[in-house]
Amino acid sequence: MLPAPAYAQAVTSVMASHMAIYDMSLKSASRTSDIAELHGQMLIEVVDVCDGWTLKQRIALTIVNFHGDSVRSYTSFASWESKDGRRFRFEQKTEQDDVLVEALGGEAGLDSDGGGGVVVLGRPAGVTLELAPGTLFPSQHTALLIAAAEAGESFVSRVVFDGTTQDGANRVGAFIGPPRAAQILAGEQVAPQVWPVRLAFYGASSAASEPDVEVGMLLQANGVARHLTLDYGNFVIEGRLDKLELLPLADC
Repeated sequence: MLPAPAYAQAVTSVMASHMAIYDMSLKSASRTSDIAELHGQMLIEVVDVCDGWTLKQRIALTIVNFHGDSVRSYTSFASWESKDGRRFRFEQKTEQDDVLVEALGGEAGLDSDGGGGVVVLGRPAGVTLELAPGTLFPSQHTALLIAAAEAGESFVSRVVFDGTTQDGANRVGAFIGPPRAAQILAGEQVAPQVWPVRLAFYGASSAASEPDVEVGMLLQANGVARHLTLDYGNFVIEGRLDKLELLPLADC
């Protein structure tokens, strides 16, 4: 395993501010999922704002079941993470057919001495979660993965809190494959190097042998994900990068 602070802090400064749009589609599904069709788009925007990193994510999907009934699902997520990796704010909303079905938001902090931390939720109100020592927030975790890949590591396991669920942090096992050239997008002159990364998410206190969800990606050294797969067990969603825009450097 790699020491998270030394690797992560060294890499977050070079991660690129960018906006990426992915075409989302159903890669596979079992009958138990009751998903016959799925399509939509996902937008991810990561920006260096000098004192931290902001993330905006919007996912719009149309899901059709085996009876032909369809549901329009829309999820928005926004967060800010300090560059020292100790503070994190987040907000998420999920709607189905224009009806709000879930809202989550709050802020989290980690002790400077690595002794853990706490999450205070504003929505739902009155919920407090404890974070174990060594917990990472998402940007620091991405930076750690990049550093591990560049160092030739093939596996990294960390506890990560990303603000997407009120169940708390997840234990995330990352399997990293050898680097390869990515597919060239319009406007690119050279195929960038990427690492195949597979993330397995488990509840932090879970003893289950199977992950709750698995996320696959082709990860660039600047933090851009060139391709995504979201594996929920009985169905898998694929995200193909359609548009990538590198944003101007922050004027700090």
